[in-house]
Amino acid sequence: MKNNLLKAFAWLAASVLMLSCSEEENYSASNNAVVTAITTGDASATAISATVYGTVQDLSKMAPSTYQVGAVYGDMADPTNGGTRQIGSVDDQGNVITSLSGLSEGATYYYATFVTLQSKVTRYGEVKSFVATDAEVATLQASGITACTAVLNGQASGIEDILPFSAVGFKYALSADGVASGIDAPVDETAATFSFKAEALLPSTTYYYAAYTKVGDGIILGNVQSFTTAGQTMEYVDLGLSVMWAKYNIGAEKETDGGIMVGFGDQTFYNHSVSNNDYTPWDCSGTDEDIVYNLQIDGNAVMKSQTPTVAQIDELFANTKQEAAETDGVKGIRFTARNGNSIFLPVTGYREGDDVTTDGAGYYWTGQVNEVNEDFAKILKVDVQNASISISQRHLGHAVRTVRQPDPLPFVDVDVNKLAVGDIEGNGRIRIEIFNTWGSTVNDPGINVNSIKFEKNMLVRFKITGITDNLVEGAPGSFVAGLEYADADWGPSLWSDFKQKYDAHISGDGEYTLWMESGGLTEGAIVFCVDIDQLGANLVDASKVKVESLQLLFDVEDKDIQYQGIDNSKIFFNNKDGNGVDGRIEIFNEWGATKGAGADYSDLKFGASTMLVEFTISGIDGNLVDGAEKTYKTELSFANQSWGVQYWGGNDHAATTVTGDGTYQVWAPLTGEVNDGPIVWTIELYGLWKDLADGEKVKATIDKVIIPGKK
Repeated sequence: MKNNLLKAFAWLAASVLMLSCSEEENYSASNNAVVTAITTGDASATAISATVYGTVQDLSKMAPSTYQVGAVYGDMADPTNGGTRQIGSVDDQGNVITSLSGLSEGATYYYATFVTLQSKVTRYGEVKSFVATDAEVATLQASGITACTAVLNGQASGIEDILPFSAVGFKYALSADGVASGIDAPVDETAATFSFKAEALLPSTTYYYAAYTKVGDGIILGNVQSFTTAGQTMEYVDLGLSVMWAKYNIGAEKETDGGIMVGFGDQTFYNHSVSNNDYTPWDCSGTDEDIVYNLQIDGNAVMKSQTPTVAQIDELFANTKQEAAETDGVKGIRFTARNGNSIFLPVTGYREGDDVTTDGAGYYWTGQVNEVNEDFAKILKVDVQNASISISQRHLGHAVRTVRQPDPLPFVDVDVNKLAVGDIEGNGRIRIEIFNTWGSTVNDPGINVNSIKFEKNMLVRFKITGITDNLVEGAPGSFVAGLEYADADWGPSLWSDFKQKYDAHISGDGEYTLWMESGGLTEGAIVFCVDIDQLGANLVDASKVKVESLQLLFDVEDKDIQYQGIDNSKIFFNNKDGNGVDGRIEIFNEWGATKGAGADYSDLKFGASTMLVEFTISGIDGNLVDGAEKTYKTELSFANQSWGVQYWGGNDHAATTVTGDGTYQVWAPLTGEVNDGPIVWTIELYGLWKDLADGEKVKATIDKVIIPGKK
């Protein structure tokens, strides 16, 4: 029997989910009702007593002296008409707890939560029932605990005679006191020994739980136990965007899991109130009120995870290809970036209160409230066809897929006031002496050499002035700068011959980067200098040369120094300029076949001194005419959109020799800021075309493009 609805009070609008891209929606009118909902919950019973649970929303606008809450009960089917009233207590969330005593073992009792306002008007929740019984249940130790799952175990006794009328399950919460009114996890089949796999849990979190036996609506609750989930370091995917995107939802350990469904801004993750008033009413992304602010999912990362903003989702849409996909039987949308990396967002459904609706769509919170009506917040919606920005009421439970900014690269600033700069060795070079055991910097260096420690690579970025307008007449257009370095044990070292791919080409005042790879742990320094070949001999006044800044970066990961956005299906091998002589691997050419194929590398933006391209070529072996040279000089050609940065070969140390099928590296010394993408980007293989029996058999792929220091 149900006496539920507060007919004398206004309810919230019946529609619970308004999802539209339009900001011109018609929203439900604001409702200032004193009580918005009353529900009767479960009862925890023994043979002679019981504790009855329920909720009353929303009493926060009333003084405690103006209302009473509790439960009415009795052995008649409608206790609201003549039953016994027992006063209970209510907390800030509207949870009502009422204790009943003096019960008769084996008797069936009917009960309902009530609220009386101003001692005049009483309203009831629905009527439920329980049986006073001496059945018992024991909560056993949890097993199979991972970051987001655990198996709860229980054992019941004294239920043999009531098996057809009983059920078993578990309650769990984030506190021992909250277990009785916590998340309900019923088990499908009643048995004396039973288990339930709890999923969508939070990592590194302590949960409290208890097994129960349920007879009617009454619950016999077992002892409370606890377990702590394992830690989880969220795996992030580099999509070449301003932020990285998490591979999994919060509460998930694989990309197809929906994870936990949470209300907007709910840092407890377990508020199931259906009132928007109980959730954060303002933007929270990246603040201390962000849903994920207190989760421990970032490991040793410097930057913290956060709920995405609408702008970050717009960036995701604009820079990825979205395709309907099905992974392990789960439907969703896969977002694939130009670099080939991707994330999968599964359909999830949504939750209202304790009820989950599966409607073939997935709903993911942003951290932003809707501008038109703060009862709604912005969401990312995915269905089996596409993805879009939409809105949802804040009390609904949605999934969370986080983002995180890349950690800043580890670096050390050098005190440029303590550098020695000039033609120190009298050999026509300009030396920037950072530290030299046998030089003037040994006693007061601009760096603590103990701070130099790397295993993979070291980048040296420096800004130099005093070159432009200070060169003698007839001076070269650029000068090669190289590293002179040996660590404290004379182990890993680099003594530049000014023909290295690590070198920089100094064309005037500006910022430049040198790069050094290491074969193992490298610590400290005996010698650490930058030499610029021939510069000193070509300056009018060498004393004008100043280093304005110098910074060291250590162990820059491949993802930070590789440009991975090459689409090899749009790479062509052809005859350079139709001259019948030279072969060309065309990556992009404004006037070539690649533009017609839709190649676009406008996001190739960097400031550096070297571009290294690794490529694989096939179709040469067995395809050469008689008398072929069999060795072919190969160089990189590049010009940016403004033609301000160009390289057309000419430095022999940057070239390579192709002798047949295989993988090769070729590089180009580039100076200045490549700030608008390439207009020409090709690899020239001189003399190869004329020696091929069939040019169409030759195929090429670009394996990687390395730009030292690019983030």
